[in-house]
Amino acid sequence: MPYGSIYNSRIPKKPPPTSQTREMLNRVLLVALSCVVFFHLVTTFPVGTSSDSLQIRNLLSHNFTRANISEGLSSGATYFVDEDTETYYDKELKVLRTTRFPRYNNYQLQPYVANGYIGSRIPRVGSGFTYDTSDNKTSENLKNGWPLFNKRYSGAFIAGFFNSQPTVPETNFEELEKDGYESIIASIPQWTSLELTVNVNGTNQTLKADDVDITHISDYSQQLSLLDGIVTTNYTWLGLVNVSISVLAHRDIVSLGFVSLELSSQKNITVSVTDILDFATSTRCSYLDSGVNEQSIFMKVQPSNVPTNATIYSSLMSSNSTSSLLKQNQTVSQTLRVNLSKNQAASFQKYVGVVSDDYLDSIETNLTSYQFARETAKFAEIKGRSWILKSHKEAWNELLNGKSIVFHDNDFLTLASDSSIYHLMANTRSEANGGTSALGVSGLSSDSYGGMVFWDTDFWMLPSVQAFSPRHAVSLSKFRDHTHDQAKKNAQTRDMNGAVYPWTSGRFGNCTSTGPCYDYEYHINIDIAFMFWKLYLGGAIDDDYMKEFGYPIIEDVASFFVDYVDYNSTLDKYTTRNLTDPDEYAEFKNNAAFTNVGISQLMKWALILGKHLKVGNERSYDKWEDIMTKMYLPVNHAGDVTLEYTGMNNSIEVKQADVVLISYPLDDEDGALQEYFDYDEDRAISDVRYYSDKQTDEGPAMTFSVYSAVNAKFNKEGCSSQTYLLKSVEPYFRFPFGQMSEQSTDQYDTNGGTHPAFPFLTGHGAFLQSSIYGLTGLRFSYIYNDTDKSIKRRLAFDPLQLPCLPGGFSINGFVYMNQTLDITVNDTYATIAHRGNATTINVYVDSRNEMGGKEHKIQPGKSLSIPLYQTEQNIPGSFIECTVKNVTALQPGVVGDPIQAVADGDNSTIWKIESREEPTHLIFDLGDELDIEGGLVVWGTYPAESFSVSVLRDFNSTNYRVINNVENYDLIYESGNVTASSPFDESHIKKVQILPHNCTNFTFSELTASRYVLFEFTDVLGYPQDYSYGAQVAEVVLY
Repeated sequence: MPYGSIYNSRIPKKPPPTSQTREMLNRVLLVALSCVVFFHLVTTFPVGTSSDSLQIRNLLSHNFTRANISEGLSSGATYFVDEDTETYYDKELKVLRTTRFPRYNNYQLQPYVANGYIGSRIPRVGSGFTYDTSDNKTSENLKNGWPLFNKRYSGAFIAGFFNSQPTVPETNFEELEKDGYESIIASIPQWTSLELTVNVNGTNQTLKADDVDITHISDYSQQLSLLDGIVTTNYTWLGLVNVSISVLAHRDIVSLGFVSLELSSQKNITVSVTDILDFATSTRCSYLDSGVNEQSIFMKVQPSNVPTNATIYSSLMSSNSTSSLLKQNQTVSQTLRVNLSKNQAASFQKYVGVVSDDYLDSIETNLTSYQFARETAKFAEIKGRSWILKSHKEAWNELLNGKSIVFHDNDFLTLASDSSIYHLMANTRSEANGGTSALGVSGLSSDSYGGMVFWDTDFWMLPSVQAFSPRHAVSLSKFRDHTHDQAKKNAQTRDMNGAVYPWTSGRFGNCTSTGPCYDYEYHINIDIAFMFWKLYLGGAIDDDYMKEFGYPIIEDVASFFVDYVDYNSTLDKYTTRNLTDPDEYAEFKNNAAFTNVGISQLMKWALILGKHLKVGNERSYDKWEDIMTKMYLPVNHAGDVTLEYTGMNNSIEVKQADVVLISYPLDDEDGALQEYFDYDEDRAISDVRYYSDKQTDEGPAMTFSVYSAVNAKFNKEGCSSQTYLLKSVEPYFRFPFGQMSEQSTDQYDTNGGTHPAFPFLTGHGAFLQSSIYGLTGLRFSYIYNDTDKSIKRRLAFDPLQLPCLPGGFSINGFVYMNQTLDITVNDTYATIAHRGNATTINVYVDSRNEMGGKEHKIQPGKSLSIPLYQTEQNIPGSFIECTVKNVTALQPGVVGDPIQAVADGDNSTIWKIESREEPTHLIFDLGDELDIEGGLVVWGTYPAESFSVSVLRDFNSTNYRVINNVENYDLIYESGNVTASSPFDESHIKKVQILPHNCTNFTFSELTASRYVLFEFTDVLGYPQDYSYGAQVAEVVLY
């Protein structure tokens, strides 16, 4: 049986050590001591192994080590390496580059190009179409996930190009199939395809994406620029032909795709380059037409069962070449033949127009898709390669314009921020309208989740997009306006007022078996209203826009919930029934906490916006106000824990962030939650501690960013906001191209049987939120004047000290009220610098700050600096809480558990040892020689059976061969058999409250001086048969 329970019940005086560490995809690399920043990991090796075989992995700087590589990257810059994929990151040029040619085409290893309208995943050879491959052709790892379960492939996509189909391979609600067709993103014929053919010794050799002999490829590299989105692939083919392919989706001319091919040879040779449009590379499309003309090829398709179409028009150009065109069945091609002279290069340019009727409708033109696609390609052909590259880069530069998040002593977090900003910007654009404003979970390079639109866009991605590009954020909101009329029809199907949106949306926004409107995740409607509310508070939209587009949706959704909620006269509260909150493990419950609080917030937004804008139906105001103040929230008052739903018990397992979303981002920090629900900061931190223990290891990537933000705001002890920051990105981040996966591990057999969405833009958006809004305490806030019914917008600011991130971080190019701000958090102060030129902004500093409890005005060109809020120690007197120089785990922990958790002053963050089969060792570097008398170990659910403490007498050593060899340590304490200080009790199952931890105090026989302290943990105490991991360590204390 498990021992004890969970979180920060205040701990007795002293704590000891325990260990666990995270081995993410088993990547390891040798790191010099000078490169170690804070916490690092060591892969498993025999105890006492010489340091020559020691491989160390730095967690905070991920798998990076310093290297100097000049070829293809900036001269003299610092690079960081992921050894497993041979990835280098040039911080100056912001280029990710791999030099390892993958044995198989694999989605995690592929970059993509996108511009918010078109996108294409790029396979390992640099262009073309291929399905994912493996040595096991039936592997579940080759499949995408729900609801399609199709093979993954390097597809090409157009925003909003949804089909219509009666069913999908799997759905949660088959009985709803009769209510309406599904609408799934269709992929178009791959427009990047180029095939090479040469004759070698009388035999034709052809290079194409889906048929590559890996022995024919050498000198390989593939890179993605996070500054301009260009993917460039270089290699030598057959030891003879040097190939360089660059692909882009033009940032400004969104209907233009461009492929540039450079060839050279080490001897005279004839090369044929074939441009192909093959209908077989599309999915969920119907073939309409194809042809050849004007030395170009084209193909027209339509998404299945929808009377609209798209055209791909391609022109391949090269000087001194001969051309042939071919149309065969549903494939068209153009082949150029050139004679390559030794050491002379030949250049080929492929200009592609990609246009859908949906796009034409949004820009109100009378041209057909064929005409517009042809004009795009011909215009680009006239302008030429140099102009295309120049204009494309200028457009990207104008968009990014120095926008960044820089962690001053943590290069991995900086890279994760760079890549997250890029991936969100690459999949959005400022002029999107109508159906082309749709953004699925994986953007424009994958059909994960069928390319459908979920709450992910409104709630997780959009706030991060808004921070750097409000125009892109506003364009995303237009999709909900596009489907608003259908949402009203959805409500009418059950004689409800207002509008109700389905859980998933494609072309139509109708209720479907994948996207129910009723008896499921009603919170999607609150999430959409929340999106417009935050766009308004941040100044991305003004009163006029809110009146025309945002408020009608907010009002209609409020009207729907008026009909939906039930009044309970006994409680004098409004209740809800048969719904599912964000935690999809708990379906069809009553009074789901996040939804119920969200309904109250929604009524508030509708009420004060209606009064401020002088719009809406005033006869609704009284009802809205009554619901706002009387929504029911289930609470276990004995434990001060919000119940996720009525009747919840302590056995709950949570899929993803749910109740904790009440504190962030749903709370407007205007006092409403405390007034209507008695929801204060103590409840907020109690909830985050309780539910962190209930969170499944197989949950999606956006969860822990919320834990970071809530801890930053409400936790008065320790530094777990930074632990959760790492936990929100490090396990999900995939090299070589900085894309996040939905799951911490992608292997179907070990991740709970999940096919992760990839790339998971939701995770990128959530991670950025944890930095932008979490660590800084930034909120788009307001004051409502009930006298004149006006809303005054202001920016809330509540930064805290970040001891685990030395030097702090900076946010450059944050946009608020159309003004650009730079925000810097160092070790003692935080500063907002106003780089705008027009408007004074109002900043409210939270009352916990020395300069807080009041509003400050920042004029253009001026700045505001305030001291950082500093948390207290959870266990006073600890040498290592939030201050230890680094912690090394010599054996791995469970994927997703940062080793930092053992010294962050938060007993709700747990480090789980991966295996109980062998002893596990943790080494604490105290930074200097200290006198130690004892300590304390705070355990998670499963303590170790025993542990010991040893010290290194040579405390001045900086040699890892010495420090990480356990045989060099002297034993000073052995625990014997650990006993449970808070043994498991059957009654714990029923108690929804934070239970006391098991703790083990220890005292040395004499005062001991050392810098390096080694803990050894052995086996697990009282584990059940189905528990395969090692001990769980919540906190280690030395004093």
